Amino acid sequence: MKRTLLSPPFKGILLLPLAIAFAVLGESPQPPKLRLPAGAAPVRYAAELWLDPSKETFKGKMEIRISLKGESDTLWLNGKELTIESASAIAAGGKDAIPAEATAAGTDYVRIHFQRNLPPGDYDVTLTYTGRVESKDTEGIFRQKDGADWYAFSHFEAIYARRAFPCFDEPSYKTPWQLTIHAPKSAIAVSNTPVASEAVEADGGKRFVFAPTKPLPSYLVAFGVGPFDVVNAGTAGRNKVPIRMIVPKGRAADARWAAASTGPLLEQLEKYFDIPYPYEKLDHLVIPQTVGFGAMENAGLVTYSSGLLLAKPAHETIRFRRAYASVCAHETAHQWFGDFVTTEWWNDIWLNEAFATWMASKIVDRWKPEWSWAVQRASARTGAMDQDSLVTARRIRQPISGNDDIVSAFDGITYQKGAAVIEMFEGWVGEEGFRQGIQRYLKAHAWGNATADDFVSAIAEATQNPAVVPAFRSFLDQPGVPLVTAELVCTGGAPRLLLSQKRYLPTGSTGSTKETWQVPVCARVGDPGSAKVCTLLTQASGELALPGACPVRVLANAGAGYYRVLYAGNLLGKVLADAGKHLTPSERVATLSDVSALARSGDVPMATALSLVPPFANDPDRPVVEAVQKIAAAPRDLLVTDAMRPRYRRFVSDTFGARARALGWKARPGDDEDTQLLRAALVPFAANEGDEPALVADAMRLANAWMKDRSAVDPLMVPDVLDVAARHGDMELFQSFLAEARKATDRRERTRFLATLGLFRDPSIVPAALRVTLADEFDARESIAILREEFTSRETRGEAWVFLKANFDRIVPRLPRESPARFPSMAAGFSDGEHRADVEMFFKDRAPKYMGGPRYLAQTLEQIQLHAALKAAQEESVSDFLSHYEAKPTIDVRPQAGM
Repeated sequence: MKRTLLSPPFKGILLLPLAIAFAVLGESPQPPKLRLPAGAAPVRYAAELWLDPSKETFKGKMEIRISLKGESDTLWLNGKELTIESASAIAAGGKDAIPAEATAAGTDYVRIHFQRNLPPGDYDVTLTYTGRVESKDTEGIFRQKDGADWYAFSHFEAIYARRAFPCFDEPSYKTPWQLTIHAPKSAIAVSNTPVASEAVEADGGKRFVFAPTKPLPSYLVAFGVGPFDVVNAGTAGRNKVPIRMIVPKGRAADARWAAASTGPLLEQLEKYFDIPYPYEKLDHLVIPQTVGFGAMENAGLVTYSSGLLLAKPAHETIRFRRAYASVCAHETAHQWFGDFVTTEWWNDIWLNEAFATWMASKIVDRWKPEWSWAVQRASARTGAMDQDSLVTARRIRQPISGNDDIVSAFDGITYQKGAAVIEMFEGWVGEEGFRQGIQRYLKAHAWGNATADDFVSAIAEATQNPAVVPAFRSFLDQPGVPLVTAELVCTGGAPRLLLSQKRYLPTGSTGSTKETWQVPVCARVGDPGSAKVCTLLTQASGELALPGACPVRVLANAGAGYYRVLYAGNLLGKVLADAGKHLTPSERVATLSDVSALARSGDVPMATALSLVPPFANDPDRPVVEAVQKIAAAPRDLLVTDAMRPRYRRFVSDTFGARARALGWKARPGDDEDTQLLRAALVPFAANEGDEPALVADAMRLANAWMKDRSAVDPLMVPDVLDVAARHGDMELFQSFLAEARKATDRRERTRFLATLGLFRDPSIVPAALRVTLADEFDARESIAILREEFTSRETRGEAWVFLKANFDRIVPRLPRESPARFPSMAAGFSDGEHRADVEMFFKDRAPKYMGGPRYLAQTLEQIQLHAALKAAQEESVSDFLSHYEAKPTIDVRPQAGM
């Protein structure tokens, strides 16, 4: 029970339960609904914590200098699950304590009630309190055991600082923080700033006093306590900023790549912003296991899940190195965009996350151009469009009406769609002008807060293009993807594209196609490198004049635009002629992805999309092959009937098998990185979906060899080898994998084995795999991966659903408190009305209990509905294509009649 202690002059006299306190003090005013009242603001914080990672509670003392703007007897703060033991206040520069009581109000607030009205002015408010150190969740203050040692960490985004401090827990309140931590003698403590002083205390523990921070919102305050190893990674940037990796004991060698690559990425960012890195240091703090996030951009102390930053030197794969570089660039970009300048409120969190996502891709591309990150952006853009096609999709700039909306804001719309929209407008106004607008924005709002309007206006001013403002807003303030129809006309004057737009909606959607945007449409009539021409399509229809004579073909999205293109007549066939050799890899990926999406909307037959797979399957660029691989994989669970399944396997084998067999499971001397990554994509796909018994047999042999000798398989291929072996494995192999999971001491390896248990397709094994999710011998945060994997397959999805319903109340207490919010998403693969109704009935009362749960449920129900509609509309087209596949059909890429 939370308790309140009356403060001086009553301190020590009376300790009241909250219910009694309210009765004595009279009826308390209602707590705020969402945001704190504007009548007070923090000037600075001094926080002191007594934190032992081996214990489940902590003590705290918070001193806040506040500025009271009007006369009041009440100060509202955010505070959650804290027991306030004392509260007092004193006027700034004064001597006499002001009597006060602190009481919890609602679930997120603390009311400080003064015994008299206070006039406007500055006051120092002091509170002492205790709180809980989480053991399953990774929010607020939490603890984890790695090996034999306990560690404590913090994670406060978005609304979890209130679990550690009574404070103004909103992003608009940016003030300096000074933190002091009392820790056990064997531990070190790290925070946003360098240690100003360290001392041994009378009980043998340590006292760490950290230098005051630059102005920060509460969600960017961070710390860690434990017996860490510290890896010095040198200095970087104009100010020679020290960089360190703070890792669990014994893992220093595993931070090699992070230590080598972080400095160069920081320097690339400094060059772009033309502003020195804004903080005194850059520490990367490793958390053994995270839930709901992978890394966090705390100013000067970025936190990472261990799997993102640490890899044993022998297991440092290409995929690991590229993933770390991308995440590091993202989090380091935040030090300027998010920390140095912070969003005013959570409706503009896209300013932080979309920008950092876009910036990471740009910076990694500059640092390692051979990685061809521009093509990855095209793939990410199409993924965002898929999510954005739902009528339940959020806007980028979504109004915030409650905590659910805050939590839901951290999704693919904010990150990937936001990044794609930024890239589109950069391409339209010009790279250098856009960069100058960003620099103008950062300098104008240094150490403060800003809004979307501030950002867009800065771009418009720098580029002297006022049309940017309404155009950008049209993408921020409404959901959806524009579908632009392009028709080439060469009669009655100069050649031109006739353009029209409507909202793209998949088959079965209940949405309206009437929305329009102000779309920067850019086209190109020549080969890559030729000049593009652009127009701003502000109405439902318009046109774009083309240079020169009537072109043979025209690419209607030559500017990385956030829109899909439907080519009229035979124009698509001309764009994709000769396997798209006249297109860049990014353009081939985007155009192929558009065709796949148009099949899902009914604008072209699904057979059209499948007919594009063979011509592009041997493309020299890996991302293009992966794009058509996705097209080939799309119908396997939903649109391929049992009668057509042998023909589908033959189609996959004929199309990808030869190349997959030539690549094989083992790397060869001289393989470049793209070849290695293509192997990891293509070989398991051909083995699982094609008729490739030799590849399956090799995977089984290699999996057994790897369990005996971890060097027997290329580390890049280990997950895929285990995947294929499991899908074709028997109970003996299942038991071998389970035994390996039991004895694994490395978390990454154990989680890999557990997830693989959910891939076995033998019906006699599935119940045994599902039971492991309930076993006490495994951390449920790891073993839940089995259940997720069972939901990914049409063969096991039904049994997984029955199991989840029967065991929901046993699973939930084993997991972090908000994890069940995402449970409805596991059922999104169903495609029939019966399961849709069952999912809705089961979760309608459960989902609202978890933040974000209602949105996950709504999107899952929509996805099931769309799957059912797509199956009814396109199953026949797929069957027709497969039944005639051996006839090598010509590519008909004209729109459906009447479309």
